[in-house]
Amino acid sequence: MPTRRAYARRVSSRLLVRESASLVGRLRLWTPARWDACCPEEAQLPGTRADLVFHLATTFAALAGAPRTMPRLDSDLALPDQLAVTGDELARSGPGAEQVVDAVAHLLLHREHLLGDQVPSGLVAELDALDRLDPDSSRPDGTTLARRARRVCATAVRAGQA
Repeated sequence: MPTRRAYARRVSSRLLVRESASLVGRLRLWTPARWDACCPEEAQLPGTRADLVFHLATTFAALAGAPRTMPRLDSDLALPDQLAVTGDELARSGPGAEQVVDAVAHLLLHREHLLGDQVPSGLVAELDALDRLDPDSSRPDGTTLARRARRVCATAVRAGQA
């Protein structure tokens, strides 16, 4: 019988793959003009929407333990593929549930910036339940999903991954 930690890790990795694939599927339909549009101010990252997706992909690569910096490809149309690969790599790298929940929170924050989607309350509850399952989770009570996502984002920017 799997331990609570192993169960939380497996379920959270599936959640990351699912949410990443959902965003990637929608981004693959974008035109070059949509990629070139400026980031909304709420994203608090300068640049275009393409820059925002690249930031998310590089953050996933860093969390997965990539040995070197991910290159920015010539075509923004390749960004959904980079995001898909780095999301899958992160899920396969065997991180703890807390790290995956942080990554999903980061993805959902930027999905809202890119698409205007609000995070469904059921998904927030699912992430919170995973956090409670992981005995190694050090998340203080009351930390909101948005606060976690902003923390991950700020850490990536400070580390020069954006």
